[in-house]
Amino acid sequence: MEATAIFFTEYKQIFVIGHVFSVVCGMGAAIVSDVLFNVYIKDKKINPTEHATLEVISRIIWGSLALIVLTGVALFLSDPVAYANSDKFLLKVAIVAVIMFWKITHKSLKHINFTDTDINNKYVRIRKLSFAFGAISLVSWFTVFILGSISSIPVSLAVGAGIYAVIILLAIIASQVMEYFITHKK
Repeated sequence: MEATAIFFTEYKQIFVIGHVFSVVCGMGAAIVSDVLFNVYIKDKKINPTEHATLEVISRIIWGSLALIVLTGVALFLSDPVAYANSDKFLLKVAIVAVIMFWKITHKSLKHINFTDTDINNKYVRIRKLSFAFGAISLVSWFTVFILGSISSIPVSLAVGAGIYAVIILLAIIASQVMEYFITHKK
């Protein structure tokens, strides 16, 4: 075994603790962010203070994602063959990539218009995307947490990804129903 693999194998437990901690922090921050977003939109706008709060939480999520990636790489390097052949690990990697993609809409939240219902309006589309990405975020964080809590998955990577995709699709549909009722509420 080469020196690099020995290092990562020897300190694997530290990397596992860091990995679990980062997932818990990221998931917690994502849940808080989604809850606050839903509280903040009750008046159909996000004011500068609310936006600043969401921005701080976003930084926590990004920090958690960075730590997830770094500790995930360290875990991978502790046993590359096993992790490269682990459907559970590969599914977690794909879902973390989805979470990172979700973060693209955050900068536009302060411009969301909750009173305009014209689908051609740029900010109405951003609002709809924000609701969808919030649902994707929650489902993804919980899925990563659950995958990290079990030793293996009883299905192949393809089946696991398919199940995840169906759950995501259902979450997106639910988010759009919720967005409709919030924006059309008198």
